[in-house]
Amino acid sequence: MRTSSSGVLRKTLTLASSAGAIAALALTGTAWSEDGGFKKDDVFNVTHVIQVPGVAAFSSFDISWYDPVLNKYFLADRNNKSVDVIDGATHSISQFVNSGFAGFTGNNDTSGPDGFATVNNHTEAWVGDSPGKLWVEDSTTLAVKTLPGGATNPIDIGGTSRADEFCTDTKNNVVMIASPAESPPFVTFVSTTTYKVVGKLIFDGSSAAGHAPLNATNGLEQCGWSAATGKFYQNVPEVSGAGNDTSAGAVAVINPKTMIVETSFPVPLADCAGPQGMAIGPASQIMLGCNAKSPDGHRNIVVINANNGAVLKTIADLGGADEVWFNPGDGHYVIPSCNTACRTVPVAGAVTGPELLGVVDSDGLRTDHTVTVALQNSDTTVTSGNPRTIHSAAASSQTGEIYLPVPATGGNAPQFGPSICDLFGQGITRSGDPSSATGCIAILKAKHDDHPRVARERDRDDRQE
Repeated sequence: MRTSSSGVLRKTLTLASSAGAIAALALTGTAWSEDGGFKKDDVFNVTHVIQVPGVAAFSSFDISWYDPVLNKYFLADRNNKSVDVIDGATHSISQFVNSGFAGFTGNNDTSGPDGFATVNNHTEAWVGDSPGKLWVEDSTTLAVKTLPGGATNPIDIGGTSRADEFCTDTKNNVVMIASPAESPPFVTFVSTTTYKVVGKLIFDGSSAAGHAPLNATNGLEQCGWSAATGKFYQNVPEVSGAGNDTSAGAVAVINPKTMIVETSFPVPLADCAGPQGMAIGPASQIMLGCNAKSPDGHRNIVVINANNGAVLKTIADLGGADEVWFNPGDGHYVIPSCNTACRTVPVAGAVTGPELLGVVDSDGLRTDHTVTVALQNSDTTVTSGNPRTIHSAAASSQTGEIYLPVPATGGNAPQFGPSICDLFGQGITRSGDPSSATGCIAILKAKHDDHPRVARERDRDDRQE
């Protein structure tokens, strides 16, 4: 384990682009009003900017996770073959290296660690890895555990590529994890009590036992489990298409007990191409982050009904997200976005769209605010490839803080200009010497006296008195 210390530097930074100077990035968002509701257009602050130890340029990572019982943020860090942990109380970062992780291989399909979640009443950290590995670690020490009953650790789920994102049914004690780069892709069911594989479901469009009726032609992405319905929901970015998300995707509804697809919800291509991120929201809501552009050129996010798949809301131009997150503490979805404008390769003298962090209120399904995270640099000579992008985020249900890993600039991709990693001053605590060149983990928080959950409890106590 390596731990970085925290320090404070004070300096004013002006961020510039070809379109003109941008002073300290305009961060706008919600606030908590005295009557206990949200209002728009208040300031949203970056409170901490933390350099990730171990590498000069932090660029390859996957799933973010916040555990409210442990009050810790976890990140699957491929650069360092580690799980990085930020303490929610002290905001110090610790790095727990597992030499068995694949690390960044230069190929996303064979890199790891990937999926992450805390399991078994917050006592264990389960980590997807390549090839076909699912590690079980102690959630406090991140040490690899000795499993009971002769179970092997890591758990072998099969395949030659990464074991990726997963979700947990806490009622039936089963994890469902995707192997998206296999041909055909499949999900594996693992018992959280015996640590054994209990089933597989192959997404090849077959009606045979152990197969899914959906032909997943561009992998599998984020899944979720709903306590309200008791079902797993699995994003299928494309069904029976060309492998580039130009055909519509779907959400498969899976029974954890029978391990079969009970039904599926087609996702309209015009609303959401390449459904990739997923967050189970309140009531019957499921938020989908859409990675690809729809026929009209826009990358969107959509909210669907968990019972019938009906589209409840489409929000344009917050797409390009890998992981999306729902924060039950304040009722908001968090979306790290690089939309179509952001993914446009810049040419000399032109500035394309920024990376944005979107925050959407589940009450009314409105965008409460967006935060500019990074600007593209118009001076790049790169003419092909996607930019390195934000794609992972989690939020604390205790404090409302949003944890956002921001990758370093560089590599064979369009270069971004300044990012929130470069921010100084205005009460921002900097740990290490983070910059857009090194990357960072940024912590953001709405500017209000109380976190919404705390304010609700305070108002309730006042009424009782």
